[in-house]
Amino acid sequence: MAGAATVLIAGEEFSVSRDAPFRFGRADADGVVGLDARDMGISAVAGSLEWTWGLWWVVNHSRKRQLLLDNSSGGGPQRLECGQRYAISVARLSILIPGAIFTHRLEVALPEGELAQEELGRPSSGTITTGDVVLSERDRDVVVALLAGYLEEFPRRHARPRTYQQVADLLGEPWSALTVRKQVERLKARLARAGVYCEGPQANYDLADHLINNGLLSPTDLVRLRVRP
Repeated sequence: MAGAATVLIAGEEFSVSRDAPFRFGRADADGVVGLDARDMGISAVAGSLEWTWGLWWVVNHSRKRQLLLDNSSGGGPQRLECGQRYAISVARLSILIPGAIFTHRLEVALPEGELAQEELGRPSSGTITTGDVVLSERDRDVVVALLAGYLEEFPRRHARPRTYQQVADLLGEPWSALTVRKQVERLKARLARAGVYCEGPQANYDLADHLINNGLLSPTDLVRLRVRP
């Protein structure tokens, strides 16, 4: 399959297309490949491999447990914290999922010419994050609703943030325009402490540019919305 990645788990091979994320977690479920239903040390949905913004990414979906990434460079595994994503820059990557019983390993092989270092034009680990700033579940719910127009494909794409009242209406109770604004402002304050400033009348436009350009939001996040825009 053209453009497909390959994932090997315990001798079983999976072909992953660009059209849908490959999710893995504790047990088999709808759209999830199970690693060990007995191991409660693995999150129900631990992570995914997905094609977004012209790159292959590993995404940590767990709220509590990190993933480990090993590219065999000799530097040891790299931690991928909860909510973070990693743009893959090597042809072969091992994803380690530590459980209470066993550490599971996924071997990922990418198609030729689809590495992040080529797409981004710079050699790097491929990790695109903002210091120690990680989106919480509440952060992500709010900014996905706020910036959903940026994440849609043409002709639905609309590069303009919603108003806080529109976000509250979309998310429903217990959200209000005030609680949405406070959640966004808290996120901006955390970004400011990391050296990223979203201020003034264009603040939410700057927030959109930063979160999307740094891989902290992607079109796959649209599934969080209860109602599509």
